[in-house]
Amino acid sequence: MKQMSWVVLSLAMLQGCQQGEGITPPAPLTVSTVTVTESVASQYRRFNGQVEAAELTPLAFRVEGELKQITVRTGQRVTQGQTLAVLDADKFDQQLRDAKVQFELATKQLQRGRELHSRNMVSNAELDELIANQRLTQVQYASAKARVGYTHLTAPFNGVVAEVPKEAFEAVTPGETVVSLYQDDRVYINIPVSDTVIAMINPQVRGRGYQPMAYFGAEQTGYPVSYREHTSELAPQSQTYRMWFDMPQREPAILPGTSVTLNVDMTAAGLSTQQGYVLPLLALDAGQQAGQFFVWKWVDGEVQRVAVQVEKINSQGAIVSRGVEQGDRLVTSSLRKLRDGMAVALQPTASSFTASEKQQMNTVTESAQ
Repeated sequence: MKQMSWVVLSLAMLQGCQQGEGITPPAPLTVSTVTVTESVASQYRRFNGQVEAAELTPLAFRVEGELKQITVRTGQRVTQGQTLAVLDADKFDQQLRDAKVQFELATKQLQRGRELHSRNMVSNAELDELIANQRLTQVQYASAKARVGYTHLTAPFNGVVAEVPKEAFEAVTPGETVVSLYQDDRVYINIPVSDTVIAMINPQVRGRGYQPMAYFGAEQTGYPVSYREHTSELAPQSQTYRMWFDMPQREPAILPGTSVTLNVDMTAAGLSTQQGYVLPLLALDAGQQAGQFFVWKWVDGEVQRVAVQVEKINSQGAIVSRGVEQGDRLVTSSLRKLRDGMAVALQPTASSFTASEKQQMNTVTESAQ
């Protein structure tokens, strides 16, 4: 009996010891970090863009009908007033003849009415009706003349045919594009820029006489270009603003679609030099949208996901103008495993991104994002 009691007591003591041990929590994720040091400034910036058609204008008929003839083709140079397309005018010619007959008849009736009115054989009301009818047929006659003229589509300016989406014998409706035309005496340059660049523009203080240099394709020769305008709304797909520059056309001609690089001296242009912090690309976490980036800041043993504004990328890293400050410690490893508020451990040899690693370059390339 005593032996049985000792066995029961031993089992109870063993169970109590096992319950007191508990479950050992997993070790926190170990990450490497980089410390943000002093900011840098860049006076020169390089923007990538594309040449687009100058004053691209879709041309259409004012009346409906069947295309009788298209006299131009894509890429053809045309002069102002040149016929581009012709509609079948049989219906409009008949309407013109009918309107002319009605107008001539109404004119003769008005002449007889005035003679009779002078003899007191026609009342004032009857004469007024004849006058109104004659004016109405006159308007109809002029309208029929205009419709016949509308059967010929002519070039409003000297230019080049960009596109001919219709073919002969097709039916067209008023306003439906038949030929697209653009001016070939000017070169238009379309440049996507970020909101920080748009914010720098101030017409009252910026250098109006300054002209950036444009380089087309792989050419080494630059051409001075002039600022035209910019948008005040974001493009829905790229989430960027647009700026346009232009220059006179040259020989050989620069065609729409040609890639272009625009070099801008920010100081000479009257704009602010770009201030920012150079971060290693490993510290950037891409977001869901184009051009959206985040970093993971290490604060008191935990990580926080913060949105940043990437202005440009060069061979040394990304220049970030917003979202980080000097002294911030950023995670550069295992970014996909991190969650907001997650506790992490640092590698014993955490290094800093030193000033020597991010010395300023004279020319930087804006991020394609």
